[in-house]
Amino acid sequence: MKKLLLLCFVLFGFSALQNVQAQLGLKSGMNLSNFNGYSFQNRLAFRVGAFYGLEAFDNVTIEPGIYFSQKGIKSDAEGISDRLSYIDVPVLFRYGFTERFDVFAGPQASVLATRRYENPDGVSRNTSTIRGYDLAAVLGFGYELLEGVGIEFGYDFGLISLNYFDTNVKSRVFHFALTKTF
Repeated sequence: MKKLLLLCFVLFGFSALQNVQAQLGLKSGMNLSNFNGYSFQNRLAFRVGAFYGLEAFDNVTIEPGIYFSQKGIKSDAEGISDRLSYIDVPVLFRYGFTERFDVFAGPQASVLATRRYENPDGVSRNTSTIRGYDLAAVLGFGYELLEGVGIEFGYDFGLISLNYFDTNVKSRVFHFALTKTF
């Protein structure tokens, strides 16, 4: 009986995959980031990457992606700037309300690739004063302007402490992107 159920499940899975619509796409845009609990200014930086959208059900798409994303903080008054470059890997679930408008949510894992910390004493690339990874929840919406070209607004809520100079802070990032699907 278990083998029969497994066989039915596998056959159903293969038949469902034959009807899957998939899209490869690119995103490029800006991040506006900060840490909660700090009174620093937001850092404006860029993000760029690619995604692969798989239509799972009517109006529902699963979208894994990989992005190079700069985040961090700055304080003009104190002469501090911390530019953190991450590799972000989100898995977004998109729901299309119309042909052009959708909302999305999902988890995101990020790995710290490089760091550039500047203060009045000099420049450091030391990554030991911040956690080397981050986990976040991503929420947002997108709108297709033209066939295959759209815009996207989102917000990343850091879920774990970055242990920034032994302080409990979490990342907060607004992002805007232009998208192109093929």
